Amino acid sequence: MNNGTPHDCSLQEYACDFTGCTVYFDNHTSNTNRIRASFNGKNVLLFSIEERTDSVEIYITIPDKFHCIHYKNGTSTKICLSKNAHITYHGKPKGKKITGEIHIINDGLNTFKGEADKTEAPVASSSNIEIHPLPICRIELSENIGSVTPKNKIINYFEVQSSTCFFNTIEVHLARRGYMNNLASVARNIPDIFASLFIHMSMHAFYLNKLERRPGLFPQAIALQTKKFELIILATHEYKNPSYDNNSVHYFHTKDYFQDLESRNIIQHMDGYFIDQSSLPRNKFL
Repeated sequence: MNNGTPHDCSLQEYACDFTGCTVYFDNHTSNTNRIRASFNGKNVLLFSIEERTDSVEIYITIPDKFHCIHYKNGTSTKICLSKNAHITYHGKPKGKKITGEIHIINDGLNTFKGEADKTEAPVASSSNIEIHPLPICRIELSENIGSVTPKNKIINYFEVQSSTCFFNTIEVHLARRGYMNNLASVARNIPDIFASLFIHMSMHAFYLNKLERRPGLFPQAIALQTKKFELIILATHEYKNPSYDNNSVHYFHTKDYFQDLESRNIIQHMDGYFIDQSSLPRNKFL
């Protein structure tokens, strides 16, 4: 399904959620790493992460005629169709915090320049990128995807279809390098509540201002790594959406979403958590 390095679980006494499906694409000697998604012999998505002196740059190239949908305060604001397009994230790390912006470049232009409140996420931030991964976008695929052509050869790849299922939903996050290894291991230094939220909650929880348990499995959890960061790509097959009618990219204002989640009433029960749908006054966390 991909040519990554599988997670080494030889020293683990038991498996956890990501143990058997996590793979790593390491490039610790360089500040840039790339991967392509393949479907029926075609390249359908390209992912790139570039670590610079004072910034982190992410580029996700998509085929034409994708629905690019932006959300603010739980509501979609604008929709455009992609043409020679890519979604970008420009981040500025400062200690553990990272702040940046997410937007669409369509046919070489920022089509909606001047409408940042409706078409961009001008502030996408995480207060602690080591335990709070930053959501970049959610990609939903039909079985008529289209294709893209890399400008240079990209060795890394993963397939969006196996002999048994079509991985129609891809969620993309930015985290500190080692985050996926931490989740795939049994002994974590990430607080269980945040690990549980990331593992089990769909990205709908953030851009629709609600909580929704991820309706599928984790057949591929990919860590595209540079020296300090990793782009996390979760390729899943959603049970309730076996095939989307349209190809789409969803992106949204994500100003420190974990601060909002931890303000809700959270009750631990056995190996999981019950979480209030709506925010509560501060200091209600655990």
